[in-house]
Amino acid sequence: MSSEPYEQTRTDSSFTYFEKGKNSKEIRDKISNFNKALQSIADKNDTLYPLLLDYKIYYHQRLKEYDSALFFADSLERLATFKKDTEWLALALYRKAVINRDLDDQKKAFLYAFEARKHYLQLGDSAKAARRSLEMAIAQSRMQDYTGSQESATEALRHLNKEKDLQYLSSAHNIIAIAYRNRGFYKDALKEYKNALRYASNLQDSLTYKNNIGLVYRDLKNYEEAISIFDDTYSKVSENDYKSRARYLNNLEFSKWLENNDKEVSSGLLKALQWRKSSNDYTGIISSYENLAKYYEKPNKNLALKYSEKWLNTGKENSNLQAQIDALKQLLVITPGDKDYISDYIQLSDSLKKINLQAKNTFAKIKFDEERKQQQISGLEASAALQALENQKIKTRNYILMFIAILVIAIAIFIVYFLKEKHKKEKILETHKTETRISKKIHDELANDVYNVMSSLEAIAPAETMDRIEHIYNRTRNISRENNEINTGEGYLDQLLSSLSSNCPRDARLILSGEKSIVWNALNTEKKLVIYRVLQEIMINMNKHSQASLVAIIFSSEKNLLKIQYSDNGIGVKKESLKSGNGVQNMENRIFSINGKLKFDTEQETGLKILIQIPI
Repeated sequence: MSSEPYEQTRTDSSFTYFEKGKNSKEIRDKISNFNKALQSIADKNDTLYPLLLDYKIYYHQRLKEYDSALFFADSLERLATFKKDTEWLALALYRKAVINRDLDDQKKAFLYAFEARKHYLQLGDSAKAARRSLEMAIAQSRMQDYTGSQESATEALRHLNKEKDLQYLSSAHNIIAIAYRNRGFYKDALKEYKNALRYASNLQDSLTYKNNIGLVYRDLKNYEEAISIFDDTYSKVSENDYKSRARYLNNLEFSKWLENNDKEVSSGLLKALQWRKSSNDYTGIISSYENLAKYYEKPNKNLALKYSEKWLNTGKENSNLQAQIDALKQLLVITPGDKDYISDYIQLSDSLKKINLQAKNTFAKIKFDEERKQQQISGLEASAALQALENQKIKTRNYILMFIAILVIAIAIFIVYFLKEKHKKEKILETHKTETRISKKIHDELANDVYNVMSSLEAIAPAETMDRIEHIYNRTRNISRENNEINTGEGYLDQLLSSLSSNCPRDARLILSGEKSIVWNALNTEKKLVIYRVLQEIMINMNKHSQASLVAIIFSSEKNLLKIQYSDNGIGVKKESLKSGNGVQNMENRIFSINGKLKFDTEQETGLKILIQIPI
């Protein structure tokens, strides 16, 4: 909405260059003549001086020479401030708002538009104040503060002239429609887009608003109406306007595909992409990659992946966080579980939320501070101001007390959790020490005593008695081995595999898979001990009861979980036996102590399946 700088009548020597600059066809020639006019002015109090600065701002901005435009805008602002000229100051601030909008610095665009609006209100120029409200609304909309943008645009509508401000009226309704659409109020959005179309003053704006209406119909899944509108806009747009043609063609073809997923629209989508590339329409290129990625999602995963990655990279190149987030979401649909994409998606989503929240707070604070200032300037009574300050102090104090209370509760919860976890670890370690101590005692005392008795009776006792004594001796040795010391360091995996092999019957085949893919060093001591004992218990029970000839244990890691899947082809186990068995209860207690899960599959007639899940 940047407009030609305002003019005033002048007749002096420097005015020749000014007039020559105005009448030049090329922007460079205009700027050159304005420079000569500035050089010929000796006194900055000359009334032509601020006008020349404004023309310089306007045409440098047209050339996208934003540094130069901002330099002269700052000069005009300083001059107007020094001269206490509110009208020129308001214009300088407006120019800075538009420049920062083009630079995509929406917070500054809002701030300068807000300041300009304030000065136009001081001048009593409600029409220009309303236009600045509209620029505030545009900045808020681009920062996804849709509630704020709707308020600012509605404020603008109250003061815009329905005969002179047609372009601004249509833009205000368009901003309100955008706010409704992004919050899911499609029928309200449709109404406002139609209002925008009603006030449109040229064909290009009309086609833009029709396109937006088509998008709302598409949101409502009324594809037939959307296709009709996009077809109409595409047929009416200028053949030389490739940027607009690409937008309408892209929307038309994609809507056809949404209506019928079997429809072949790739040629149209690719043509739109080609036009967008030729006109360096990066926002449009992102939209094309998005539609192509979704179009190829089912029929051609490779192409879907290709365009999703291009979508992501283009978003990165243009610092478009929303595009990157949407592209990552699509990539996760195509390649679910990709940790890099998940991590990037979470990080970027958090960043965008923080940026948008910060912007909303900034907009709200600017408005709040100004409103408060105006209240004080308007003569707010001292007692009321004092009361408001006291209320704020009370509120602040309450917030502080609330924060302290929340902090204390959080710390208490953390301490309880920490002590609980500490107790669990200590209990696991103590259990292991107890088992090891019992094992050593059985080996050093009971087993040796049994062996000595067996040796002393060997010559006189019957063979049957000796066999029974030897069986008792072997059982004590087995108990000792089952509860011996566990190496939780580098040799952990070797000892675990050795335990599994030694507890597998000679006539059964043991199959292990995935054990080397697990990063065992990442597990703490308590988890290693529990895994070892539980697997040992499973193998011992299998050896005693299952009559299995084939045993398989598969290790895998997925989504921060260590998964161990045990299965055999034995006689299986009944649900009632699981509930009554001490061994099962011991295994469950061990697994639960490290926040893991243990699941038995008892639905099979034969064989047994066990799933163990442990957080890594």
